[in-house]
Amino acid sequence: MMRFFLVFAISLTLPLVASAQTPKYSTWSDPSKPSAQASSNAEVKAFVDKLNKLINDAEKAKAADPVFLKDLRGLANSYSTPALRTVFNETFEDGNYTQGPTWNVTSGAYFIESGWGLRNKILETGQTAQTENKVNSGEDLAVALLGSFLQQATGAQQQKAAPAAQAQENLITSPVRISNAFSMALDFSSWVANGHFEVGVFQGGNATTGYRVLYRSGQPLQLIKVGSKGQSVIAQSNTALSIEDKKFHAMQWSRSADGHMVVIVDGTEMIRITDRSFSDAFDGIRISDQGGDFIVKRVVVDGA
Repeated sequence: MMRFFLVFAISLTLPLVASAQTPKYSTWSDPSKPSAQASSNAEVKAFVDKLNKLINDAEKAKAADPVFLKDLRGLANSYSTPALRTVFNETFEDGNYTQGPTWNVTSGAYFIESGWGLRNKILETGQTAQTENKVNSGEDLAVALLGSFLQQATGAQQQKAAPAAQAQENLITSPVRISNAFSMALDFSSWVANGHFEVGVFQGGNATTGYRVLYRSGQPLQLIKVGSKGQSVIAQSNTALSIEDKKFHAMQWSRSADGHMVVIVDGTEMIRITDRSFSDAFDGIRISDQGGDFIVKRVVVDGA
């Protein structure tokens, strides 16, 4: 009897054991055939490209409300731009700019202002020495008076012809691989008027080719393109910008996969433009100025 029950119990467990075994063969799929995910991504990209083209045409023809086109482009870019991750993060809290990350001073001088950040101060050059003419005789006096009269008559032309004093440039760069689509956050302050400050991304070893955002006190913010044919302003804000209050101001600069760029300062959109002059990744960040007193507190770049 016991033997009967043992055989009966084993017979009941056999189907369960068989069902738990892993199949010897799996479903075969053609490795050369595009996956469903890849096909879906290609279809989305094709759709976004067509949509962006329609938006560009509508902007040029002014065929729709600019706010609507802005929102529509933002929606399209949310599908075309890959997920970004932080590739560069500098706060200067370590008290140096020579490591973690590394900055290279190409010209001028920089130092770390404790508790503030990276600081540079430009001294204007080109000051001309004034000479004093001494009059020793009556004849010299007559000549001097005639010369003074002629100088007053032609003073404006002489001033116009005189070369303008050139300010030296402070330039510092940091090498980092940045995808063509990126997002940059910059906190900086300006301490004196008539300043000239640039921040940009570059390609190549000379750190010149690429895009730059230019701030000049009391003037519109500009987006500059520097290529093999020279430098040109591709967009500028509709209003002037002045931030000489010795407080930090937040700049956000984004570029999508289709070349659409937006620059925002303290939450206000200043520039919006599409430019596809550069399609490759960028090789680093550059900060420069020609006159003024600036402090950079933070630079963060996200890339694909």
